[in-house]
Amino acid sequence: MKKVFSDTNRLTFMGVMLAMTIIFVMATVIPSFAVSVAVAMFLPTILTGIVLGPAAGGIMGLLAGTATLLRALLLPLSPFDYFFIHPLVSIFPRIFIGIASYYAFTLMKKGFKANDTISSSIAAAVGMLTNTLLVIGMLYVIYGQKMVEAMGGMSFVAALGAIFMSNGLIEVISAMIIIPVIYRVYIRYTKMK
Repeated sequence: MKKVFSDTNRLTFMGVMLAMTIIFVMATVIPSFAVSVAVAMFLPTILTGIVLGPAAGGIMGLLAGTATLLRALLLPLSPFDYFFIHPLVSIFPRIFIGIASYYAFTLMKKGFKANDTISSSIAAAVGMLTNTLLVIGMLYVIYGQKMVEAMGGMSFVAALGAIFMSNGLIEVISAMIIIPVIYRVYIRYTKMK
């Protein structure tokens, strides 16, 4: 963990990613932007994991989850926000977004010898899927019957499928397109310095 904060560039990168996360989380309060911004909410966490490694990705996920919890607690948009005031739903799953993204990126890059675009694209998909799977899983673990009722009597697998087909698929595809572009810009910028 000490290495994450060892130099100014890394700390600045994390500060910028946190600022972007807070902006995206707060923008979900505006009803017309809620769905479209939700797609971008965890892109900084994915990028942090890819660029700075699993410890920094985990820390950024922790911070993103905390911002989500505070938004749900202080500025609830819908009755569904009630479920996100529990830290195991709003914070715990988000810790693993950056970690999963880092390991997916590393596996693609070193294990399969994929280029940066493919590696970062797969890492983005894995990060978004990690978020969806863990959030829905924790909702069912923590709230059980209340969650089943809120989801119209759906089982965990049915709810996961419905959410993936409605929101998750858009989030995954968007992340798979956006993250490689941002990653390439970051790599070019760091080579110019």
